[in-house]
Amino acid sequence: MMKTKKGFWMWTAILYCGLVLTVVSCSKNAHPVGPVPEPGAEFKEMLRSLNWGQDTCYVYGHKTPDVDAVTSALSYARLMNLLGYNCKAKVSSPTNRETQYISQLFGFALPELKSKVVPQTRLILTDHTDYAQCVDGAREAIILQKIDHHVEGDIADASIPYVRREMVGSTNTIIYKKYRELGVNIDDETARIMLAGIVSDTRNLSKTTTRGIDSTAWLALSMQLGISRDSMTVINRNMEDAAYDYSGMTDAEIFLSDYKDYEISGHLIGFGSLVCKQAEMDEFITRMLAVMPEVMQLNGRQMLFAKIDNLVPNTGSDRDVKPYVETGTYFIYYGGGAKEVAEAVFGASLCEGACYTTENLSRKQIVPLITKLL
Repeated sequence: MMKTKKGFWMWTAILYCGLVLTVVSCSKNAHPVGPVPEPGAEFKEMLRSLNWGQDTCYVYGHKTPDVDAVTSALSYARLMNLLGYNCKAKVSSPTNRETQYISQLFGFALPELKSKVVPQTRLILTDHTDYAQCVDGAREAIILQKIDHHVEGDIADASIPYVRREMVGSTNTIIYKKYRELGVNIDDETARIMLAGIVSDTRNLSKTTTRGIDSTAWLALSMQLGISRDSMTVINRNMEDAAYDYSGMTDAEIFLSDYKDYEISGHLIGFGSLVCKQAEMDEFITRMLAVMPEVMQLNGRQMLFAKIDNLVPNTGSDRDVKPYVETGTYFIYYGGGAKEVAEAVFGASLCEGACYTTENLSRKQIVPLITKLL
């Protein structure tokens, strides 16, 4: 009995001493008592220091805007408005079929077209970092912010007061993070806008550029909206169908349907992103090569490139939902020096004007390789 009591008091003393030591240790390391900092206080202070002027600040994605360009402009303009700044999303050229489809399905209005801005207009840029992809007049405008997920272009980060550039799958993922960091509520309409951009630019989390934070944002937004994973798969399938619907379009319109201009080390380059079923690929490549001289002249480029996703029939269990899968990438080229660039990246041409790789590559992955070469 005595042994038991003695042991009891011994362990009680040890536990008490441990508790005292823990409290003392915590007290030494505790932060001074004071007000809890406001979420995003430093960012908000930075915003207050910007030269906003008296007129509306326009938020633009890139020219020939895809879903992520349009929706990132919308979602970031909404954030600025919620923080008290007069911002409005615009597009510098007409939206594509995929953007029109998902905006109708999710019920959000698309930005108005404003193809040119006057000098000293305040701008915020999303989803691009090259003047060639900016709204006309951007060189004479005042660029206040840039939110982007590409490698740095000729709009140098150092020339802009605030830059948030992260190598993730979608610009909307960065903006989602910004809302959370600031403690700003994401209403359902904004959630639909963001989700549309993330699904499109990551192809429903299937692209090689997708990161964990893209998946986190996708899951949080879809759960908020009550959209199941299966439903999102179907929506993505319909978005792809709309994006790849070239019916009624001329070959030049097809080439320019998902297209970006670049200026790299003095070289004026155009880069299209296309898709084609494997069974129709030979004819499609022939048509695109034939129209490239016209496109090059129309856009004032020195070299033209396009990557073409190769779609093959899906033999998996999900083939009813996703009838085709990507298998490799074709890469077509035109213009002085274009062949040397293409073959340095992809190896010997299959035929004049076309290379092939078994990898599924995005434009975001290919452009840095071309930039390094030039």
